[in-house]
Amino acid sequence: MAPITPPLKSLSLVPDTLPVSRFTSQSSYRTGDLAQGRLAVLKDLKRYRRVPYATLVHSAFGPPPETSKIRQRLVDDGVLSVSQDGSASQWSDFIVQPSKMAATEDLAFKPLIAIISKIFSQIPDCQVECAANPHARLLSERGNTSRPDAYIRCPCSEKTRWFDIVTPFEFKKAKNPNATQDNEQKMIWNLHSIMREDPLRRFAFGITVEDTNLRIWYNSRALLTVSEPIDFTTSIDDTIDLFCLIGSKTKVELGWDPTVERIIVEGRIQYKFKIGNQFFITTRPLATFGADAMVGRGTRVYEARDEHGNIVAIKDSWRDEDREPEGKILEMIFEDIRAKFGEKEAKAAERYFVRVRVYEDVHVSGETDKTLNPGEGGNWVDIPDQPILSETLHSSSIGHIPDCGHPPSQAVQRAPHRSNNIPCRTHARTVFWDVGITLMDVTCLANCFSCLYDSGRALYYLHKAGWVHRDFSVANVLWVKDGDACVGKLSDFEFAKKVDSEISHEVRTGTMHFMATEVASQIYLFVPEDIEDTSNPPFRMNLLHDLESQWWAATWILFYHTDTNSPTQTLGQQQRSYDSAFPPTFNAADRVYFFMVKTVLSQAFKTLSETYRDRCRSVLNLARALHDFYRKAEESYPDISVKDHLLEEAHKTTSGCYSAVAESLRKLQTGISLQPLRILRGEKRPSENLDDSPVLPGKKKRSDDSCDE
Repeated sequence: MAPITPPLKSLSLVPDTLPVSRFTSQSSYRTGDLAQGRLAVLKDLKRYRRVPYATLVHSAFGPPPETSKIRQRLVDDGVLSVSQDGSASQWSDFIVQPSKMAATEDLAFKPLIAIISKIFSQIPDCQVECAANPHARLLSERGNTSRPDAYIRCPCSEKTRWFDIVTPFEFKKAKNPNATQDNEQKMIWNLHSIMREDPLRRFAFGITVEDTNLRIWYNSRALLTVSEPIDFTTSIDDTIDLFCLIGSKTKVELGWDPTVERIIVEGRIQYKFKIGNQFFITTRPLATFGADAMVGRGTRVYEARDEHGNIVAIKDSWRDEDREPEGKILEMIFEDIRAKFGEKEAKAAERYFVRVRVYEDVHVSGETDKTLNPGEGGNWVDIPDQPILSETLHSSSIGHIPDCGHPPSQAVQRAPHRSNNIPCRTHARTVFWDVGITLMDVTCLANCFSCLYDSGRALYYLHKAGWVHRDFSVANVLWVKDGDACVGKLSDFEFAKKVDSEISHEVRTGTMHFMATEVASQIYLFVPEDIEDTSNPPFRMNLLHDLESQWWAATWILFYHTDTNSPTQTLGQQQRSYDSAFPPTFNAADRVYFFMVKTVLSQAFKTLSETYRDRCRSVLNLARALHDFYRKAEESYPDISVKDHLLEEAHKTTSGCYSAVAESLRKLQTGISLQPLRILRGEKRPSENLDDSPVLPGKKKRSDDSCDE
C-alpha cells in the first residue's frame, strides 16, 4: 500500500501553513503607477519591527569604533561647537532646528550632508561618500524614476545607479504624524527598489529624518526593522558613531554579496555566480519577479553557462530557516520513490522532475548567510490594511512592464500572524540541469496538454511516495527539450511536504489562482450534508488538492488564450468567464462557484474557440470527477483520508483526460497556436517576459513549443 493522507482524528494535529500571497504579483503593481506600486509593497509587507536605537545599531554594525579624534577634528574645523566648560556640544549649522528654518528641505538639511561628509573624510580607506541631489534621477535597470532626498553611495565615475546606493535618506522639516508617515512610505519604497534592483544586495539600510528625529531602517529578506528615533542635534556622540560605523565598513558588511559579481558581456550586464568551486555566468533572466516583495524568498532564476559552456538554470533564494533546501527535498523525495518503486522505475521517474546539479547555502566571511536578528526589546508595528498614501510622492516610476495578464498570486485575505517570533531566512542557491520554458509560455495547445500529462506523471510518483507538492501552477512546470522531443517537468519543490508531516510554518506564499478551492478557503467543501460534527479539525492539504491545482492550470490555459488563427467569436463572454475563474481581485467564493456549479462551467466552456472547445470538453468533465473524489475522501468526516485505491483512480482519470486531449489535438492537420485574449482585445502587451527583468535587446522568445513538431 502507498502512503495515504493521514486521517484527521485529533485536534492536536498541526494545521497546514496558512496561504498568504503577494500583492506585488498583481497587475496594479506592474502598471508603472507609483501610488499603486507603493500600496502593493505596503500590503505585502504588512508590518515592520521597531527596536531601540542602540539595539539596532549594535546588531547591524557591531560596537562603535574609537571616535574621539574625529570628534575633536569636527570641533577644530568648526563643524561642532562646544561650550566653554565642555559640558555641551552643538552642530554649528543647526543652532536653529530645521522645522523653524525658512529654507527649503534640501537646503535645511544640506548641513547634515556636510557633517556626514566631514566624518567620512576622517576615516582611513572609507569606501563611501554622501551626496544630496533630490532633482537628479538615478539610473535604474528596472525603469525606476523615484528619487531619494539624499544618499550614501559607493563612489562612481558615471551617474549614480540604484545599485550604487548604500543608504538612502528621506527628510522632512516637520515632525508630525503626516511627515513621519510620508518618510516611512518613501523609505520603504527606496529599500524595496534597492532590493529588487540589485541581485548582489543581501540587505540594505535607510535613514529618515523628521526635523531633528533620526531613525535607521534595516531591510532583509526576513523583515524590515526601524529604530526608535534619536535627536541628531543633541545625541551628538550617537550621530558621530553611526556615520563612523557606516564609513568604516566594507561593501560586504554593508550588504553586498561577495559570491556574485556584476560583469559586462557583449555590452550587457550579466552576473557571475560562485557556487562551491564552480563559476556560472548568466545569459538571461528566466524569472526575477520573485524579488519584488521586500520580505520573502526573493527568488531570482537565471539561465547561465558553466565554465565549459553547458547551459544550466541558477536559482537564488532565501528559504525559511526551518525548511530544508530544495535540493535536499528532492533527494528525500527520490529516496522514497526508490523505496516504493525500486531503482529502475525511480530512474524512469526522474524524466518528469527537474534535475539538480548542485545546491548549497551561501557562505559569507566563512559563515552561512542568514538574515539578521535585530535583537530583543522591540515590538511589531502593523501597517493598516488600507494605508493612506501620502500626498507628496516620488516621481513616477515607469519602465519595463511585465505581462499584467500572467497568473497573479493575489491574497484571499491577510492571514493573521501566529507568533511574534523574529523570522530568519537562509540564503541558498540551486543549479539545475534543465532549462526550458514554463507552461505559461507554451503557445501550442497540444504541447500544453502533453506538458500537463507529463507533470501529472511526476505528481503520481510524488503522491505514491507519500509527498504533496502544494504549489502546482503554470509557472512551476517546464517544457524542456529532451533529445528530438520535449518533456514536461515538475519544478519548485520548496513547499513540498510529506503527507504525514506535522511541521507547520508561519506563513506560506502560494500561487493563489491555482490553489485548490478548499486550500484557499481553508475549509472542507464536500463533507456530506447529513454529518453533524462540531470538532472542527485543523485543515490539512491532501493529495487531491494537487490534482485540482493541475486542473486550474489546464483551465487557465484554455480561458486565458484563444486560437490565434480562429479566435473565439464570443470574446467578451470568454473574458468574463476568465475573470470569474481568475478574478483580478482574488475572491475564494467566486472560484468555488466556478469550480463546483455544473451550469457555470458548462456555460463558460461554450465561450471558447470552436476549434478546440469540444476537443477539450473532458477538462470540464474532469472537474466533476474531482468533486466525486473529494466526496469519497470526506465521506467519513472528520476522518479524512485519500486511500490508495482512490489515489490510483484519481490519477488514472486526470492523466487520461490530459493524454486524450493532447492526442486529439495532435490529429489536427494544423496545430492550434494560442494567443492571449488581451492581444485580440487590442491591449498592449508590454513585454514578452512574464517578469519585469530588463528586456535584453536581440533576444527572441524561445521556440521550443512549435505546433509543427
